[in-house]
Amino acid sequence: MWAMKSGQDNGYKIMSGWRVGHLLEESATRSGLLVPAGSEKSNDALALVDVDSGLQFWAVPTGAWRFLWPATGEVVVAVRESQIIAEQETEEPDSENGHYL
Repeated sequence: MWAMKSGQDNGYKIMSGWRVGHLLEESATRSGLLVPAGSEKSNDALALVDVDSGLQFWAVPTGAWRFLWPATGEVVVAVRESQIIAEQETEEPDSENGHYL
């Protein structure tokens, strides 16, 4: 199981060794099922946005699990941390110039 009840703001936490993210792209099969990019005989990595940090990361789709995130009811994908290829770094504020959004 990837999420369990905890004392966090959204009521759920990610279990150790897993990362959960929202898909950036999805496509539909003929039956109407949503399938993440990279899952149909493709070598494409999954582009995901972390449900906790909001930062983007890319992971190998092998062994990924799709489910509804209880806190939002949205489809998310859980991948093992060992499957992550790259991730967006957090921006550190520049002490001289400040941090602008």
